[in-house]
Amino acid sequence: MPLSKRNRRGLIWLLTLGLIIAYSPRIISGILSTDAPIISHELILEAHTEIVENEEQRSQEEMEPERTKYLAPSSKFDPNTYSISDWLALGLSERQAEVVVNFSQRGLKSNEDLKMIFVFPTELYDLIKDSTIYPLPEVVNYDEGEVYTFDLVEINSANEIELDKIPGIGEFYAIKIVEYREQLGGYIGREQLLEIWKFDQAKLDEITEYIYLEPRVFTKINISTASVEELKEHPYITYSVANSIVKMRAQGNFETIQDIQRSKLIDQELMTRLIPYLTIE
Repeated sequence: MPLSKRNRRGLIWLLTLGLIIAYSPRIISGILSTDAPIISHELILEAHTEIVENEEQRSQEEMEPERTKYLAPSSKFDPNTYSISDWLALGLSERQAEVVVNFSQRGLKSNEDLKMIFVFPTELYDLIKDSTIYPLPEVVNYDEGEVYTFDLVEINSANEIELDKIPGIGEFYAIKIVEYREQLGGYIGREQLLEIWKFDQAKLDEITEYIYLEPRVFTKINISTASVEELKEHPYITYSVANSIVKMRAQGNFETIQDIQRSKLIDQELMTRLIPYLTIE
Protein backbone atom coordinates (compact mmCIF):
# COMPACT_ATOMS: atom_id res chain seq x y z
CA MET A 1 0.00 0.00 0.00
CA PRO A 2 1.61 3.31 -1.06
CA LEU A 3 2.41 5.84 1.76
CA SER A 4 0.66 9.12 1.78
CA LYS A 5 2.60 12.32 1.51
CA ARG A 6 1.98 13.05 5.17
CA ASN A 7 3.24 9.65 6.25
CA ARG A 8 6.42 10.00 4.18
CA ARG A 9 7.24 13.30 5.95
CA GLY A 10 6.74 11.73 9.34
CA LEU A 11 8.99 8.82 8.45
CA ILE A 12 11.75 11.18 7.23
CA TRP A 13 11.65 13.21 10.49
CA LEU A 14 11.73 10.05 12.53
CA LEU A 15 14.82 8.80 10.69
CA THR A 16 16.50 12.21 11.01
CA LEU A 17 15.82 12.30 14.78
CA GLY A 18 17.27 8.81 15.15
CA LEU A 19 20.47 9.82 13.36
CA ILE A 20 20.81 12.92 15.54
CA ILE A 21 20.41 10.86 18.71
CA ALA A 22 22.87 8.22 17.49
CA TYR A 23 25.69 10.58 16.50
CA SER A 24 25.24 13.41 19.04
CA PRO A 25 27.61 11.86 21.71
CA ARG A 26 30.40 11.64 19.16
CA ILE A 27 29.82 15.20 17.99
CA ILE A 28 29.78 16.54 21.55
CA SER A 29 32.87 14.50 22.48
CA GLY A 30 34.71 15.86 19.47
CA ILE A 31 33.82 19.43 20.38
CA LEU A 32 34.76 19.09 24.08
CA SER A 33 37.78 16.74 23.84
CA THR A 34 41.30 17.90 24.71
CA ASP A 35 44.60 16.33 23.94
CA ALA A 36 45.45 13.54 26.41
CA PRO A 37 48.58 14.27 28.49
CA ILE A 38 51.69 12.49 27.36
CA ILE A 39 53.60 10.88 30.29
CA SER A 40 57.07 9.72 29.44
CA HIS A 41 58.81 6.69 30.99
CA GLU A 42 61.44 8.99 32.53
CA LEU A 43 58.73 11.05 34.26
CA ILE A 44 57.10 7.93 35.70
CA LEU A 45 60.49 6.66 36.96
CA GLU A 46 61.30 10.02 38.56
CA ALA A 47 57.95 10.13 40.36
CA HIS A 48 58.40 6.56 41.62
CA THR A 49 61.90 7.32 42.90
CA GLU A 50 60.63 10.37 44.80
CA ILE A 51 57.84 8.35 46.42
CA VAL A 52 60.31 5.64 47.54
CA GLU A 53 62.73 8.22 48.97
CA ASN A 54 59.92 9.93 50.90
CA GLU A 55 58.80 6.60 52.34
CA GLU A 56 62.35 5.71 53.41
CA GLN A 57 62.82 9.11 55.06
CA ARG A 58 59.51 8.77 56.90
CA SER A 59 60.42 5.29 58.12
CA GLN A 60 63.83 6.48 59.32
CA GLU A 61 62.28 9.38 61.22
CA GLU A 62 59.84 7.01 62.91
CA MET A 63 62.65 4.63 63.91
CA GLU A 64 65.01 7.27 65.28
CA PRO A 65 64.62 7.75 69.06
CA GLU A 66 63.58 11.17 70.20
CA ARG A 67 66.63 13.13 71.26
CA THR A 68 66.64 14.34 74.80
CA LYS A 69 66.14 18.03 75.27
CA TYR A 70 67.63 18.07 78.79
CA LEU A 71 71.26 18.49 79.83
CA ALA A 72 73.16 17.20 82.85
CA PRO A 73 74.95 19.78 85.02
CA SER A 74 78.71 20.06 84.58
CA SER A 75 79.36 19.64 88.31
CA LYS A 76 77.61 19.01 91.60
CA PHE A 77 75.20 21.76 92.62
CA ASP A 78 72.68 22.82 95.25
CA PRO A 79 69.22 23.13 93.63
CA ASN A 80 68.35 25.77 96.25
CA THR A 81 70.89 28.15 94.71
CA TYR A 82 69.89 27.70 91.04
CA SER A 83 68.31 30.69 89.31
CA ILE A 84 65.74 30.64 86.52
CA SER A 85 68.52 31.02 83.95
CA ASP A 86 70.38 28.04 85.46
CA TRP A 87 67.32 25.81 85.09
CA LEU A 88 66.71 27.10 81.57
CA ALA A 89 70.25 26.01 80.68
CA LEU A 90 69.37 22.45 81.77
CA GLY A 91 66.34 22.42 79.51
CA LEU A 92 63.36 23.55 81.59
CA SER A 93 60.83 25.93 80.09
CA GLU A 94 60.56 29.40 81.56
CA ARG A 95 57.31 28.51 83.31
CA GLN A 96 58.80 25.30 84.77
CA ALA A 97 61.91 27.16 85.93
CA GLU A 98 59.80 29.78 87.72
CA VAL A 99 57.84 27.11 89.60
CA VAL A 100 61.01 25.23 90.63
CA VAL A 101 62.66 28.43 91.90
CA ASN A 102 59.53 29.31 93.89
CA PHE A 103 59.64 25.92 95.57
CA SER A 104 63.38 26.12 96.21
CA GLN A 105 62.92 29.44 98.03
CA ARG A 106 61.00 27.50 100.66
CA GLY A 107 63.99 25.15 101.03
CA LEU A 108 64.67 21.85 99.28
CA LYS A 109 66.22 19.33 101.66
CA SER A 110 66.63 16.29 99.40
CA ASN A 111 66.02 14.86 95.96
CA GLU A 112 62.64 13.67 97.17
CA ASP A 113 61.60 17.31 97.65
CA LEU A 114 62.82 18.11 94.14
CA LYS A 115 61.03 15.11 92.65
CA MET A 116 57.75 16.14 94.25
CA ILE A 117 57.63 19.45 92.34
CA PHE A 118 54.78 18.71 89.94
CA VAL A 119 56.35 20.42 86.91
CA PHE A 120 59.75 18.76 87.27
CA PRO A 121 60.36 16.31 84.37
CA THR A 122 61.34 12.76 85.31
CA GLU A 123 63.89 12.68 82.49
CA LEU A 124 65.76 15.69 83.88
CA TYR A 125 65.52 14.33 87.43
CA ASP A 126 67.23 11.11 86.33
CA LEU A 127 70.05 13.17 84.77
CA ILE A 128 70.77 15.32 87.82
CA LYS A 129 69.87 13.15 90.81
CA ASP A 130 73.48 12.05 91.41
CA SER A 131 74.85 15.59 91.01
CA THR A 132 72.74 17.34 93.63
CA ILE A 133 73.93 18.43 97.07
CA TYR A 134 71.82 20.00 99.78
CA PRO A 135 72.42 22.08 102.91
CA LEU A 136 73.84 19.91 105.66
CA PRO A 137 71.03 18.79 107.94
CA GLU A 138 70.97 19.55 111.63
CA VAL A 139 71.23 16.45 113.79
CA VAL A 140 70.17 16.27 117.41
CA ASN A 141 72.49 14.49 119.80
CA TYR A 142 69.91 13.35 122.36
CA ASP A 143 72.53 12.02 124.76
CA GLU A 144 74.09 15.45 125.21
CA GLY A 145 71.13 17.63 124.19
CA GLU A 146 73.13 19.28 121.39
CA VAL A 147 72.18 20.26 117.85
CA TYR A 148 75.02 20.21 115.36
CA THR A 149 75.55 20.22 111.61
CA PHE A 150 76.35 16.82 110.16
CA ASP A 151 79.18 16.45 107.65
CA LEU A 152 78.24 14.44 104.57
CA VAL A 153 79.97 11.06 104.30
CA GLU A 154 81.61 9.78 101.12
CA ILE A 155 80.86 6.07 101.21
CA ASN A 156 83.77 4.97 99.02
CA SER A 157 86.37 6.29 101.47
CA ALA A 158 84.68 6.45 104.88
CA ASN A 159 85.71 4.02 107.63
CA GLU A 160 83.38 2.23 110.06
CA ILE A 161 83.58 5.04 112.63
CA GLU A 162 82.57 7.72 110.11
CA LEU A 163 79.77 5.59 108.72
CA ASP A 164 78.51 4.79 112.21
CA LYS A 165 77.83 8.50 112.73
CA ILE A 166 75.27 8.57 109.91
CA PRO A 167 71.79 8.72 111.47
CA GLY A 168 70.06 5.39 110.97
CA ILE A 169 73.20 3.37 110.16
CA GLY A 170 74.63 2.05 113.39
CA GLU A 171 77.67 -0.14 113.93
CA PHE A 172 76.26 -3.24 112.20
CA TYR A 173 75.59 -1.56 108.85
CA ALA A 174 78.75 0.54 109.09
CA ILE A 175 80.81 -2.66 109.19
CA LYS A 176 78.77 -4.29 106.41
CA ILE A 177 79.13 -1.27 104.10
CA VAL A 178 82.92 -1.38 104.41
CA GLU A 179 83.08 -5.16 104.01
CA TYR A 180 80.94 -5.16 100.88
CA ARG A 181 82.88 -2.21 99.44
CA GLU A 182 86.10 -4.21 99.75
CA GLN A 183 84.49 -7.29 98.17
CA LEU A 184 83.21 -5.26 95.22
CA GLY A 185 86.30 -3.14 94.76
CA GLY A 186 84.36 0.07 95.37
CA TYR A 187 80.81 1.35 94.98
CA ILE A 188 79.75 2.52 91.52
CA GLY A 189 76.28 3.66 92.64
CA ARG A 190 74.36 4.11 95.89
CA GLU A 191 71.90 1.41 94.84
CA GLN A 192 74.60 -1.22 95.46
CA LEU A 193 74.01 -0.71 99.19
CA LEU A 194 70.73 -2.58 98.61
CA GLU A 195 72.81 -5.69 97.89
CA ILE A 196 73.94 -5.76 101.53
CA TRP A 197 72.02 -8.27 103.65
CA LYS A 198 68.89 -6.68 105.22
CA PHE A 199 69.73 -3.27 103.77
CA ASP A 200 66.43 -2.23 102.12
CA GLN A 201 65.07 0.74 100.17
CA ALA A 202 63.65 2.33 103.32
CA LYS A 203 67.13 2.34 104.86
CA LEU A 204 68.66 3.83 101.72
CA ASP A 205 66.03 6.57 101.60
CA GLU A 206 66.72 7.32 105.26
CA ILE A 207 70.45 7.93 104.78
CA THR A 208 70.48 9.40 101.25
CA GLU A 209 70.64 13.02 102.44
CA TYR A 210 73.69 12.21 104.61
CA ILE A 211 75.88 10.48 102.03
CA TYR A 212 77.46 11.12 98.66
CA LEU A 213 79.50 9.05 96.27
CA GLU A 214 82.68 9.65 94.32
CA PRO A 215 82.72 6.63 91.98
CA ARG A 216 86.05 4.89 91.83
CA VAL A 217 87.27 1.32 91.86
CA PHE A 218 89.84 0.31 94.46
CA THR A 219 90.67 -3.09 93.02
CA LYS A 220 90.18 -4.64 89.58
CA ILE A 221 90.39 -8.32 88.76
CA ASN A 222 92.78 -9.23 85.97
CA ILE A 223 90.87 -11.84 83.95
CA SER A 224 94.07 -12.68 82.04
CA THR A 225 95.70 -14.15 85.14
CA ALA A 226 93.08 -14.60 87.91
CA SER A 227 92.34 -18.12 89.12
CA VAL A 228 88.90 -19.57 89.67
CA GLU A 229 89.29 -18.99 93.40
CA GLU A 230 90.25 -15.34 92.92
CA LEU A 231 87.43 -14.68 90.47
CA LYS A 232 84.69 -16.20 92.59
CA GLU A 233 85.61 -13.96 95.52
CA HIS A 234 83.81 -11.12 93.75
CA PRO A 235 80.11 -10.86 94.76
CA TYR A 236 78.96 -10.83 91.13
CA ILE A 237 80.92 -13.92 90.05
CA THR A 238 79.74 -17.40 90.95
CA TYR A 239 81.98 -20.47 90.85
CA SER A 240 80.38 -21.54 87.55
CA VAL A 241 81.04 -18.17 85.94
CA ALA A 242 84.62 -18.09 87.26
CA ASN A 243 85.27 -21.60 85.95
CA SER A 244 83.82 -20.64 82.57
CA ILE A 245 86.12 -17.60 82.30
CA VAL A 246 89.23 -19.66 83.11
CA LYS A 247 88.28 -22.36 80.58
CA MET A 248 87.75 -19.79 77.81
CA ARG A 249 91.11 -18.23 78.62
CA ALA A 250 92.79 -21.62 78.26
CA GLN A 251 91.58 -21.72 74.66
CA GLY A 252 93.18 -18.37 73.87
CA ASN A 253 94.08 -15.11 75.59
CA PHE A 254 91.41 -12.44 75.96
CA GLU A 255 91.86 -9.43 73.69
CA THR A 256 89.11 -7.37 75.34
CA ILE A 257 87.06 -7.65 78.50
CA GLN A 258 83.97 -8.22 76.37
CA ASP A 259 85.47 -11.54 75.19
CA ILE A 260 84.21 -13.23 78.34
CA GLN A 261 80.67 -12.71 77.14
CA ARG A 262 81.16 -15.68 74.85
CA SER A 263 80.23 -17.68 77.92
CA LYS A 264 76.56 -18.67 77.97
CA LEU A 265 76.58 -17.94 81.69
CA ILE A 266 77.33 -14.23 81.21
CA ASP A 267 74.34 -12.27 79.90
CA GLN A 268 74.26 -8.56 79.13
CA GLU A 269 72.99 -7.59 82.57
CA LEU A 270 75.81 -9.42 84.36
CA MET A 271 78.35 -8.06 81.87
CA THR A 272 77.25 -4.49 82.57
CA ARG A 273 77.68 -5.03 86.31
CA LEU A 274 81.10 -6.65 85.92
CA ILE A 275 82.85 -4.32 83.45
CA PRO A 276 83.90 -1.65 86.02
CA TYR A 277 85.61 -4.33 88.09
CA LEU A 278 87.60 -6.17 85.41
CA THR A 279 90.84 -5.61 83.51
CA ILE A 280 93.00 -7.61 81.10
CA GLU A 281 96.25 -5.83 81.93
